[in-house]
Amino acid sequence: MINSRAKSIYQFPTPTAIEHSTAMSSLLCCLRRKPGDKADPADNDETTEFITDILSRLENDPDDKPAQKKIEDQLQAQPAAVFDALKQEANRLPLPEVQPTIAPLSAPSPASTTDKDWVNSVGEQRCTPLKKVKPQTLQELVNVINDAREKKQRVRAVGSGHAFSDVARTDNAVLVDLVLLNDIDAIDAAKLRPHAQGLAPRLLQVQAGVMLRALKLELDQRGLALVNMGGYDGQKLGGTLSTGTHGSGITFGPMASQARAIVLVSETGVVYQIEPGGGKGVTDPERFSGVIQGVPVVLKQDDDWFRAAQVAMGCLGVIYGYIFEVADAFVVKEQRRSTTWEEIKPELAPSKWHPVAPIVAAVDHFELVLNPYTRWFRNACVKIERTRLPNDTPASGERQDWLEALLQQVAIQKAPDLVAFLSKIPFLSPLVIDQAIMTLVYDNPYIDKSYNVFSMGSANEIKGMALELHCDAKQCVPTIDKLLAVFQEQALKYMWYMAGPLGIRFVAASDAFLAPQSGRMTCTIELAMLTGLETGKELAKRVKERICTADTTSVRVHWGLDMDFVTAKDVRAWYPDFERWNGVYKGLNTTGMFSNKFTDRVGISIN
Repeated sequence: MINSRAKSIYQFPTPTAIEHSTAMSSLLCCLRRKPGDKADPADNDETTEFITDILSRLENDPDDKPAQKKIEDQLQAQPAAVFDALKQEANRLPLPEVQPTIAPLSAPSPASTTDKDWVNSVGEQRCTPLKKVKPQTLQELVNVINDAREKKQRVRAVGSGHAFSDVARTDNAVLVDLVLLNDIDAIDAAKLRPHAQGLAPRLLQVQAGVMLRALKLELDQRGLALVNMGGYDGQKLGGTLSTGTHGSGITFGPMASQARAIVLVSETGVVYQIEPGGGKGVTDPERFSGVIQGVPVVLKQDDDWFRAAQVAMGCLGVIYGYIFEVADAFVVKEQRRSTTWEEIKPELAPSKWHPVAPIVAAVDHFELVLNPYTRWFRNACVKIERTRLPNDTPASGERQDWLEALLQQVAIQKAPDLVAFLSKIPFLSPLVIDQAIMTLVYDNPYIDKSYNVFSMGSANEIKGMALELHCDAKQCVPTIDKLLAVFQEQALKYMWYMAGPLGIRFVAASDAFLAPQSGRMTCTIELAMLTGLETGKELAKRVKERICTADTTSVRVHWGLDMDFVTAKDVRAWYPDFERWNGVYKGLNTTGMFSNKFTDRVGISIN
């Protein structure tokens, strides 16, 4: 039995995917029971009766502290029995009908349709387009732009819909789904400048609609690999690069840092191949053919254009493809160790960054998974260290497939039931997160192909959202301490809890004008949450208000993970090169063809 207030929050769309980090993996396994850890049936019966009685009291008075304490004490004494009882209660909750979404964007469909809205992967962003088109060639894409210009229509490119912000949301526009533009071709080395000749085996022409999952497998077949990647591989390449998506590693920038050229169709129908200027572009202008697939192309080697187009949220035009630098295939060794924030933060203090904190510089990829809530006078933490190894290194070890473990080893059968469970007992979040973090630690390292180690695996298939903060890496400790204080305050004041740990990564600076990592080594802090939890978004909004400031030293927010909190004032305050980006934008969007809900929000729409 649940009260009317609780019923209103169980709005669960069909599970889809969430980007990015080990934090979400941990969130999904928060109820995982270790193999063989089974409750005695007699204990279960007695505990179920006890828990049911306590939950009834909490439904009548959610702030009943003695009742909360009884469940917490019982959980520490008999965790398996208590979890079984709680999950049985959660499984009895009715699940409402879900709002259907459009067919997966990776599935071929007619060239254009007008009968359905476009929604993002978590159902939080929706728009009604004039039509949706899926060009198969560069010429078809140019035709779409020319037709829209003649009819004075707006245009927006869409990918897999994994941005939680309104970056792709555009009503009454032509939505261009690039799913059929997914070719991967070798570069013609004869057209490269001398300084780029040595890169030729690792430079590929990649169309913007290719999914990272397909790209990484194709690269592996060629003995190549992505230089770096985030934890989710269900995104299209164009959307991934355009929003500043990143992996981890203080010597590796966001994925857009690997673009060596950007092929963009402008509002006039002119196609530009955009590269850095000053002789740094990879293409030799004298040898450039001036055509792609028979379509005339203008080679634009200009620093401002390139740095603007690297991370542009689809505002400059429709990106057709890239010249993209990859790496020779490699293996990664991952080691996870249990620690606490109190133990590790002296190693990350501002005084340690000369220029990089030794603990971060010691490995190729350094990450933390941190419980934002204090338990037993400390914040539990897992240190994740990844080292790149030669490609012939044998694979060994294994890493738990969190979603599979969740479904196989606990009573909860569906992701929405997990949301119901966590919604019903939010005050247990700190203890649940502690138990989750402990399941992330393994004695032996996990060694595998790079993309297998970087990817979250089947944990991607759960539906969730996230807010991701980007701070100056040197200021990671004071920023995280301030964030933990906000969490503690909101929990005590409003009973607002995050349902998972924080995922903390370190990334190199980016030259892109509007990359969240622009101009500084960056610490990224991901706040992951399951869709449907009542207070997650309100808590995330409060975090943004308390943590971000109106100056260039501020914490910034990931473009795809900002939950529509970033304002026009924020953008102008956070990014020193905003006006340079805006100058390129105004030159390429003179008619407002690429204006949308996002450009309205950040104050750059042209009407």
